[in-house]
Amino acid sequence: MSSTLEKFSGSSSAGPVHEIPLWTYLATSGLLVATVFLDGAISSRMPREGTSFGDFHHLLRSLGYLPTWFFVGILLITSAPTSLRKTRWSAAIFINLTAMVTGLIAELLKILIRRRDPVAGREGSWDLVPWGEHWWDGTDVCFPSGHSAVAWGAAIAISRRWPGSSPWMMLLAAGCAAGRVQARGHNSSDVIGSLLLALIVSRLIDRSTPKDMLSVRN
Repeated sequence: MSSTLEKFSGSSSAGPVHEIPLWTYLATSGLLVATVFLDGAISSRMPREGTSFGDFHHLLRSLGYLPTWFFVGILLITSAPTSLRKTRWSAAIFINLTAMVTGLIAELLKILIRRRDPVAGREGSWDLVPWGEHWWDGTDVCFPSGHSAVAWGAAIAISRRWPGSSPWMMLLAAGCAAGRVQARGHNSSDVIGSLLLALIVSRLIDRSTPKDMLSVRN
């Protein structure tokens, strides 16, 4: 079955947006359940709070920064020959929309779920941050991970367009997610929860994005 994005890309040369296999959702759901029970054991083995990390750590974290993908989209479009410009527009919109929507939903869920950031001696707990005057501030809450959500969303969008890139893109996104756990900013289940969210958002965007958002003319 051809995807919505393929139909609305405006170019017969546009490649298909590949379906996400059912086993991917099931495996991620199983991993999420497992990491909920392993959070404490994993987080307690991470470097102590205040540890400095190198440039590579920060490079991977930048994959969870939404403007990174805006620049990637610009590069995709501006580097394309005229005959591929519409296809590249479609891909750039798909990548950025998936990353943005996944990140926004993750931030909203963090505020609603209110799981407290990992604390030394209480790693893996589900202590909740009380509702207070600044209840909208997601600084001290962690489930799911916002940075990981953006990185997973973009990686999945790219992988569905160019399957050959999938191992590398998912590895980079996993690096971003692992870095958040390593820095004690999140539990392991927080970043796996973001992966499941990104998978669901990617599928929904593919099925429901309006034509006028994807039919971009040269």
